[in-house]
Amino acid sequence: MPILESIPEYFKPYVKRVQSENANTALEEQLNEMAAIYQTMSPEKADSRYAEGKWSPKQIVQHIIDTERILSQRALRFSRRDMTQLPGFDHELYVESANVNHRIIENLWDEFMAVRVSTKLLYLSFGEKELSREGFANGMVLSVENLAYIMAGHALHHTEIIKERYL
Repeated sequence: MPILESIPEYFKPYVKRVQSENANTALEEQLNEMAAIYQTMSPEKADSRYAEGKWSPKQIVQHIIDTERILSQRALRFSRRDMTQLPGFDHELYVESANVNHRIIENLWDEFMAVRVSTKLLYLSFGEKELSREGFANGMVLSVENLAYIMAGHALHHTEIIKERYL
């Protein structure tokens, strides 16, 4: 479990949701709950919005996918001692630019699982030395280990929103 003080403030609400004691378990723990939601969601519900200007469940899943891809790429770079200052990304622009209208929620779930399997395999390749390495992204210092907790907590956060607002 990461030391919460080592997590940038922006990510603390995500990390606080994760109960796992190690990075690999963190990436695994919520998948059954998420699958139960995304694999059974009706097409109407997947395209709905609980309020004007809010993302649909399909957009939320695409956002989780995009974010995990970016954060796992950061983890790879940091683990390899790449000290390049990495930029942030505009998650609103990503959601707006991703055309999910033609996609079905089950397909998005399958894509998320492919990304998550890739992330888990990447993390299985890391030893303690790689997990403790840090890098710079979006003006923050992040460790490889903490990025796993952030990815897991981010997915949990958005799944909770779907449960509260759409189910």
